[in-house]
Amino acid sequence: MTANGVRAAALALAFLLTGCLGPDTPEEQLESIEALQAKKLPMTDEQKALFSKHLENGRKALAAGNKEEAGKAFDAALAILKVAEDTALFNKAD
Repeated sequence: MTANGVRAAALALAFLLTGCLGPDTPEEQLESIEALQAKKLPMTDEQKALFSKHLENGRKALAAGNKEEAGKAFDAALAILKVAEDTALFNKAD
């Protein structure tokens, strides 16, 4: 990962830890994920694989009624998308 990617990841982690990513419920998180997916953000193969895994796990947990697990999985998926979004914005500024 490049230095720019590391900085973006650190920023996303800071937001995640302070609760600034926004959505509170798994349903709201899923809406945010879908909105970010629509932007077709560039991601590495590793990011894509992890994102898909977390999204799938979140959807399964939500379908099973386990909102706590769904929220955790969607948080992880959102963090990946936020890093991709921040990286794309940073690269665009270059």
